[in-house]
Amino acid sequence: MRRILLLILTCFVVVGCAVTQDDMSVPDPVDAIPYKVSNTSSLPEVMAAYDNNLHAMLRAKGYRVTDETTFVRVPRPIAEVAQSYDDAARANDWSIDPPLPPRDSRILRTYRNGTQILIVTLFAEANSRDGVVSLRITADR
Repeated sequence: MRRILLLILTCFVVVGCAVTQDDMSVPDPVDAIPYKVSNTSSLPEVMAAYDNNLHAMLRAKGYRVTDETTFVRVPRPIAEVAQSYDDAARANDWSIDPPLPPRDSRILRTYRNGTQILIVTLFAEANSRDGVVSLRITADR
């Protein structure tokens, strides 16, 4: 009886050691800083409405939002920031949906890994020297 119990416990230990918990996320660019709303910015209202629409769209498509929406500011041009997210996604084995054309100083990227989806939307402020604000939302089926 002890041998059987020991064998079963050994199997659990071996299986538990074989499973790795790799961080499969797509990180923000290294120069990203937390986004703080400035008094002159019109982005907070735009981003809040956009975030609500994203949540509704994901629910309608059967996704469950798994992380809170995050906002960071990256002090670089919008195309460089988009490329940084694309490179990080490829490095972590996420597939990239065909990018939509940029419009209204906004770039949208969608990354997939299995049943997970990551949507990154980049907003360029009117005063471009302030950089780009990134809105991230992660969901799963």
